[in-house]
Amino acid sequence: RAEIAKMAEINKPVNLGMGMPDFNAQPQSIMDAMSDIVANGQPSLHQYTKSPGHPRLVKVLARLYSKLIDTDIRDDNILITLGAYEAIHCAIYGLINTGDEVIIIDPAYDGYAMITRAAGGVPVHIALKRVDNTGAGDVECDEWELDFNELEAKFSTKTKLIIINTPHNPLGKVFTREELEKIAQLCQKYNVIAVMDEVYEWLTYDGNRHFRLASLSGMFDRSITIGSLGKAFNVTGWRCGWAITGNPAIRDALILAHVTSIYVAPTIIQEAAARAFELELEKLEQNRPEDMYWTQLSALLDKKRTVMYDMLSELGLKPMVPEGGYYMVADCRALIDRLDLDEYYDKRGKTFAFVRWLSAQGVQGVPLTVFYSQDNKGLAEGLVRFCFIKSDETLAMAEQVLKRITKVIGAERQKFYLIQG
Repeated sequence: RAEIAKMAEINKPVNLGMGMPDFNAQPQSIMDAMSDIVANGQPSLHQYTKSPGHPRLVKVLARLYSKLIDTDIRDDNILITLGAYEAIHCAIYGLINTGDEVIIIDPAYDGYAMITRAAGGVPVHIALKRVDNTGAGDVECDEWELDFNELEAKFSTKTKLIIINTPHNPLGKVFTREELEKIAQLCQKYNVIAVMDEVYEWLTYDGNRHFRLASLSGMFDRSITIGSLGKAFNVTGWRCGWAITGNPAIRDALILAHVTSIYVAPTIIQEAAARAFELELEKLEQNRPEDMYWTQLSALLDKKRTVMYDMLSELGLKPMVPEGGYYMVADCRALIDRLDLDEYYDKRGKTFAFVRWLSAQGVQGVPLTVFYSQDNKGLAEGLVRFCFIKSDETLAMAEQVLKRITKVIGAERQKFYLIQG
């Protein structure tokens, strides 16, 4: 990741690598709430709140997720954390002992394995595989599948956790109910806890529905549902997340990890979050989904998704249309094979070299190899992630750069054929 950040710093490309908006995508409600708190808030809002979470935020999340998970969620089922990252940290540190195993599905956020190792655990990786179910030759997001026989073989007496990310970063896959039911069965069979990283839960497209594993029979007590204010309202710098579980022992373990690391998340951020969620919950309860922020955001991002698909296709790449989230993965192998990347090449291979080359041309992406364990990196060959939660101006600039690259490559190819002729 540091190398990619360094590329962007040196080359000053149009940055489609960073997973955050470069425009004001947040709702006005949360900005107004923060302004009011700073200007007129009670003195207590500028002091510590309760360590498990600011009561107002806890209460509105309990009401909201009771509807989403279809179960009665109490305040004491929820822990507010310093971002979803801390929630993942608390889940792993709070629940594993030295030598315990954590199953991670590649490609995956690299923090999962990093935290597991730091806590003395052992990451056990299994990869989603590309399966051409239609015979069309192009693999879409829903054709990245788990081999459930292979998955079951990863479970052992040492397995403590399995981490599931849906909607998925980087692929944009939305796990189906059937897939999650199979995972739930394995968790129950082997006495394993499911850590559900659902930070992109509000962003799905084309009728795809985000299904929550915690809503399955017996799984509310055997899972941790993790959410993110930063991803929900596009305020990633505010650092507020949450973990929800029906199991008191699990919550106690999470709280112990929480109080021995940061103790309490910032009060004013939790208060602003609570006010924004209250407004969205009111719309939901009044059956006004079309007025909800996330409905409008998904519609906006759906258009940006189309723009990105078209521009990547024009360059000769094969983008995969995401079902959720705000990333698009493109298969770049056809273009990579036509380029001379010798000056960009190192031990990290041709995909990393291609991303270096692309950055030097003026567009930044992220090689999918950074999301894979060492044994599975070969599955990422030629795949690059691009982020489309960007301003129209940013996407237009990226499109212009890619059109210029297309012309240059086309001219060089024509010159080659003339010489050969």
